Amino acid sequence: MIFLDSSVNTHHDRTKINVPPHPFSAVGTERIALSLQQFSIRRNWLNINPTNNTGYVYIDATYHEFIIAPGAYSTFAELSVALQNALNAAAAGIAKIDTFTVTHSSVTRKFTITVQLTDDATISEVQVRCFAIKSGAMPSGVSLSGGFNDIHEILGGKPLKVATNDFESLQNVTGPAKVQEITSLYPASLNTLDAIYIHMVAFETGNFMSTGHEVHAQDDFRLIESSLFARIPFDRSTFTEVHEVVQYVDAGNDMFQSFPLRKNLEQLELRICDAKGRSLAQLDPFQADNGLMAWKAVLRFDLFKPPPSRTGKPVGPVVTNHPPEL
Repeated sequence: MIFLDSSVNTHHDRTKINVPPHPFSAVGTERIALSLQQFSIRRNWLNINPTNNTGYVYIDATYHEFIIAPGAYSTFAELSVALQNALNAAAAGIAKIDTFTVTHSSVTRKFTITVQLTDDATISEVQVRCFAIKSGAMPSGVSLSGGFNDIHEILGGKPLKVATNDFESLQNVTGPAKVQEITSLYPASLNTLDAIYIHMVAFETGNFMSTGHEVHAQDDFRLIESSLFARIPFDRSTFTEVHEVVQYVDAGNDMFQSFPLRKNLEQLELRICDAKGRSLAQLDPFQADNGLMAWKAVLRFDLFKPPPSRTGKPVGPVVTNHPPEL
């Protein structure tokens, strides 16, 4: 068994452990394997964070960035207030917009954004756009963090996936004079993360993944080789004091087990990421260095030996000649 504690040997989101060579090696036709037995981590990240809190107000062919304040929002009422504050902060620099008002319906699970326009603006002039561009140039006025963001899942909108896309992420609804209403297309969310992912860096896990699990992989239909080692789902979508710890215990079937091609382990390097391979410590890269993103894990090292070969002459079938019966 290998018992790991990441609180003392982590830099940013990478935990490195040097492994003594003798106990963790194989010779000849022997094979080695690693399996995850237990894992736990405190939920010390915020459900609204830089991976899902940045969107854009689009008016007069210009993008104005808004950022929802990071936080552990447990209700849509709290999130509605934070979204309204973010939009109004962006509206302070837009001449044609007076104020934004945000409400949420518990029946439709959608946001309604009411835009109060100034006298020189026209109806249906304001759009809310969300970007999820993996690679390539960003539109003018769109930052890198806002260009690949999951805020469309929070708002229940349609993401723009290439820079040449020209449509609004939410839906415009006709309102009274000088008032524009923008609503979610789909049910909104408080969280964009339903599990955490353990990556074994520079380790042949033998696993494959779809391109959606890697922020630097171009999206298509193929499977690519992956450093993914395990996926730990959540019991609750948001943080609660009762369910503060995310944990996993293997049921005895070695669900997460890898057989590397190498004959010995010299170093283990692990990363804890979201579904797209991004670090959980987005608010402060040094949070893990200070031990506040620490996780505990138990790995089992297995050495598989082939059965011993037979010695001596092989035993063949025995043939007995019988005289013909009378």
